[in-house]
Amino acid sequence: MAEEQGWLEVGARVADARKARGYSQDHLANELGVDRTAITKIEAGRRQINSLELVRLAEVLGRPLQWFVSPPPDAVISRRAAVADQRSDQKSDLAIEDIARDLAVLAGVRVLTPNTAKGSLNSIKPGDNTNWSVELAASKARSLLGVDSCQPLYDLVDLVERAGLFPYSLALGEGAADGAYVEVEGLGVALINGEIDPGRRRSTLAHELGHHLFGDAYSVDWGTDTDATECAIDSFAINLLFPRIGVTRRWRDLRNNSDLRQSAIIISAEYRVSWTAALRQLRTFELISKDEYKSLDSRSPTRADYLECNLRVIEELQPPYIPTGVSAAAIRAYRTYRLSAERVTEMLRGEIDIDDLPVRDEMPLEALRGELS
Repeated sequence: MAEEQGWLEVGARVADARKARGYSQDHLANELGVDRTAITKIEAGRRQINSLELVRLAEVLGRPLQWFVSPPPDAVISRRAAVADQRSDQKSDLAIEDIARDLAVLAGVRVLTPNTAKGSLNSIKPGDNTNWSVELAASKARSLLGVDSCQPLYDLVDLVERAGLFPYSLALGEGAADGAYVEVEGLGVALINGEIDPGRRRSTLAHELGHHLFGDAYSVDWGTDTDATECAIDSFAINLLFPRIGVTRRWRDLRNNSDLRQSAIIISAEYRVSWTAALRQLRTFELISKDEYKSLDSRSPTRADYLECNLRVIEELQPPYIPTGVSAAAIRAYRTYRLSAERVTEMLRGEIDIDDLPVRDEMPLEALRGELS
């Protein structure tokens, strides 16, 4: 019975990987040189797979061999149960599992440790998104990150790592969620869909930072959620990126020297938020009228508009992006004999080759004795 259950789980994994890859059973069968009925039986757990077949499956489906035969981290299992009624997002789900495995390994070999910032802010209650408490929470978050209460948040990825949130940006496709959050061994992970526009990538990361600081264990965010809590965290995120006091001061300076449209283009670029988010916040702060909002919202700026304002749009979180803290921890684990070269390069997703890895430290005598005993 246990063996049958094991093959059922392997089959389910094959099906998950096939769907995430966008393959039909026929396509996968053609890639492997087998009949489609063989794939049907494998996915149903009615056909056992030998080691060579499993290796070939892993190659064709682009998954690590170990992934097919080992259970996901507990955090991923809990997350899947909690979001089971949401839209299917196979590609993001597999990506978050891969990342969770990586961080669990790095935590296990003690090269990554949790940060006390996680859960340090009081949760925003539903309905607070129109209340001063959202702006207060955003202000406290800026203080926690060690940044000015008014200035734009440049290098957002580096700032959120200070709070123990490790941001990844991967090309997940247009149908995937904007972002997801999961806690692994006390470490926060944010997965951002790198194929959404740069302003939305930053807003999504700020949103996932909200989940992290408010102590949530997991989330999946589609960018169109209407849940009251998600709306409140959206409000937190835009107030974090586009704060009232700093924006108001800068807006008044700009309006003294530029027309309405140029001022809006400049301030959205300086604070690195999307055009839509900037206009909504300017209207919320009553810095533009209802008619001005409608006029600005009717025509989004082009690249030429930014160039005319002597600006270049900075695109953060271009995929693939691996957190610097994870990269450093993985290489440190390799250098100190805690991880293999193959595992480290797998974690870094093509950022480096095995030949790029540093020379390892001299192995301690105690470790050598352990190897020989």
